[in-house]
This record gives sequence, structure tokens and C-alpha cells, in this order.
Amino acid sequence: MDLAHTRTGSGEPVLLLHGITHRRQGWDLVTPLIAQEREVWAVDLPDHGESPDLPPEYTGDIAPVVDAVEAFCRAQGLERPHVVGNSLGGLVALELAARGTVRSATALSPAGFWSTAERVYVRGVLGGAHALLALIPSARLRRMLAVPVLRTVLRTVLLGVLLAHPSKVDVEQITGDLHGLSHPRSSFRKMLTALDTWTPPQPGGVPTTVGWGARDFLLPRWQSKRLRRALPGAAVYVLPGCGHVPMGDDPHLVADLVLAATRPRSA
Repeated sequence: MDLAHTRTGSGEPVLLLHGITHRRQGWDLVTPLIAQEREVWAVDLPDHGESPDLPPEYTGDIAPVVDAVEAFCRAQGLERPHVVGNSLGGLVALELAARGTVRSATALSPAGFWSTAERVYVRGVLGGAHALLALIPSARLRRMLAVPVLRTVLRTVLLGVLLAHPSKVDVEQITGDLHGLSHPRSSFRKMLTALDTWTPPQPGGVPTTVGWGARDFLLPRWQSKRLRRALPGAAVYVLPGCGHVPMGDDPHLVADLVLAATRPRSA
């Protein structure tokens, strides 16, 4: 599958994967920091951003998404790149590590390590956010965010569950990032229905690093305890001052984590 992507920098290749309904531009604040030392490939997952649709028979499970990323790497001549993912992208990164097709995996607040109640909560939050945003056309949302008296309230309401510091995000970035949630592709509802199939992957034989936002209100950081049990070899770090999408809260901290996790290791 020919996934939409942006390529920059030089060095060992690093693949950046976003979360559900997000887009590759969510990495824009981090990419130039990593690109000083790595070749960076920011990718739109299938059925997201500018990438092609998933097949009509897609049922919402992770495997076809992982397959599509693997196929993209093969088509681009990327042999065992480093992979970094957030949320859905984090689970995809860990699945790629389990398959042994990447050099290292870094997951930021990865999906799949929830309890039944936490999974129901995620489904409710994302479904509710979609229902709310679907009522507000993008142009109207942009105008509302331009009104000073509304800006802080709206940013907190719309982004507070994803970011610890929503006030840092500019208006264009907000409207662009939220478009995928207000007008999701066909996979969105299928994924929400199939969240119970998003389960912890098997441990892989590659270096694995996990960063979890200390202020993640969508996938709280206590879920990292389950990750430690499922993937005992993973190095797990708490990201202070960060929410579920740490790239927007502290891009320098995320870049430092990614660069450290992708440094060459001695044999």
C-alpha cells in the first residue's frame, strides 16, 4: 500500500506513526529535532490523513494496519527501520517489534493495555468527541477559536483529554488535527467496535522503549503496569507534564526519547 508520507533528514531511518483519527502532521514539532540525526519518515496510516482506504471488508483489527506498514517499508526499500508510534501507532510499533521486522520500537502511550472498563471509557470518549465535533463545521470551529474569550475554553474542552497543555497548539493545527475526528474515515467506527481485539503483542526480539504521559487522561499511565507484565524487556519511562499526545506537549522531550531509543547499540 502506498501510504502518504513526508521524508526528511539523514541517517538511520525512523518511521513515525500517529494515533486513531490523527495524521502525520501531528509529529511536525518533533520531526525537525529528530531529523538532525535520523532520516525521518512521518506516515499517514491507512484510512487516515491522505493515505488510501482500507479494504471494504476491514473489520477494525490491528493486523491489516500492521501489514500495510510492513508493505510500505518493503516498497520504499526500508529494511528494518526504527519505528515510533503514539496510541494506535504505538500498538502498531509493538506489533512490528513482535514480528521482528523493525530495528527498534518506541511506543508513546500505546493502545491495547486497558481493562474492560477502560476500553469502554475510550470508546465512549472518542465516540462522544466525534458526535460533538460533527456538529461544528471546520470553518466555524476556526472562527470560534479565533475569539479570545472562547479560545481557552474551547481548547480545553476539545483537547483536554489528549493534551496536558492545549493552549500551546495554534488554531490551524487544532482544526487540522481534529478534522479526522469530526469527519473520520470508514475504519473509525469499525475500530471502536473492535477494540477488544487490540490486545498486548508478544515480546519481540528488538529493543523496545515506552514513554507514557504523566497526565494522560485517555490511556492513564497506570496501564504501563500491564505493559511491563506483557513486555518485561521494555524500558518504560514516564513523560512528565505530558498528556496522551506528548508530541504536542513537549516535542523536545519526545525527540530526546526517540533519539536515545534509536541510537546504534553494540553487538
